[in-house]
Amino acid sequence: MLGRLTAHRRLALIFWMTTGCGGAAFETGGDAGPNGATEALGMEAAVEASVCAPLPAKATDVYVDQAFTGTPRTGAPACPLLTIAEGIAVAVSLGGSSTVHVAGAVPALVYKETGPPTIVAGVTLQGEGASQVTIDASGTCTTTTCAVIVEGGGVLDGFTVTSAAGDGVETSASSPAPVVRNVNATGSMGNGIMALGALELGPNVSASGNGNGGLQSPVTASGVVHVVGTANSFDNNAGNGINFDGTATLNFEGGSANGNAQGLRLGGAATGAHTVTSLTATGNTGPGGFVAYNGQTIKLRSSVLMANAGVGLLYNAANGSTLDLGTGPAAMGGNTFGGVTATGRNAKGGLRLCSTAAVVVQPAYGNDWSSCPPTQTAVACGATIGSYSDVVYGVGAAMAVAPVVATACALGP
Repeated sequence: MLGRLTAHRRLALIFWMTTGCGGAAFETGGDAGPNGATEALGMEAAVEASVCAPLPAKATDVYVDQAFTGTPRTGAPACPLLTIAEGIAVAVSLGGSSTVHVAGAVPALVYKETGPPTIVAGVTLQGEGASQVTIDASGTCTTTTCAVIVEGGGVLDGFTVTSAAGDGVETSASSPAPVVRNVNATGSMGNGIMALGALELGPNVSASGNGNGGLQSPVTASGVVHVVGTANSFDNNAGNGINFDGTATLNFEGGSANGNAQGLRLGGAATGAHTVTSLTATGNTGPGGFVAYNGQTIKLRSSVLMANAGVGLLYNAANGSTLDLGTGPAAMGGNTFGGVTATGRNAKGGLRLCSTAAVVVQPAYGNDWSSCPPTQTAVACGATIGSYSDVVYGVGAAMAVAPVVATACALGP
């Protein structure tokens, strides 16, 4: 039967059977059968109908590829939609949970959406990887302008995100916590990620190179921001790498906050205890690599706070707050605040403690300093630090008693 077709019809059938309906990036498979193309004209129509039919209710996968040039565009693998907004809209119309697959390329495909796509509960927006697919958008979000909104129960995975006029990713305060992973939030005018509530962030998240901060938790935010895994970075932002202004609690499993104004800043009065593990904060230009201003309760483990223009850790104790830098032989801190050579040390000190109490006892078991035990110098809070000391401590006036108990200390690099 194939021999009875014109050359144009033969080519059209082969095209349909090998590429679907227009050269989409997503493969569909298929077989012409043992006899070539039986009843070829009818089969051509059947192929078109099968691979490009509208998605049925409760379908779990929708496809988007802006490089697709064919028709129709239904969201099927061989006949993808052209924009992310269209893909999400179709996913929502299907009901149930679904994944919107977004095609990428090398060099990356840039999806210049007319407004911020909103990833709602039950929808996973799945890109082919941050190096292959970029979302570039600027539109109205909850508090500002942004490129992408992730609501509670939504997932953003596998993209670079940027906004020329605002923040990159905004995550809502709705429950369950939004999820952002395998994402590079970079080059935005504002923050890379604005977390309005609880958030599951990571692994493999970078919020670096933005005009303001990397990760911002504003004064209105609450809940737990959980930074998952160790391969995360919040580097080289014009503002702070990570900044918390409200009552949200940080559970940080690992990553870097290098080359910012301040690496990690806790400015709000959190209702829970912050846990920070495996943080590297180096090369920050402000008061410290890690600063905590309002009497937060913090547990710090296995972190490197070095080569900052101020101190490694600045901690203001207040209202019964506690700083856990290692409480004993079974709970060593494992943090590095200083080293034996001046190169690589923080310019002003390893740890600066300020307290409302006249005398503070601060356990710090199993950490690295420039000497063991660490040098400790009394300097009134707010006063300029004259020369390097591992520990700088004070209240309104300098304390009379060195506060840090650093049993089982070691020398840093």
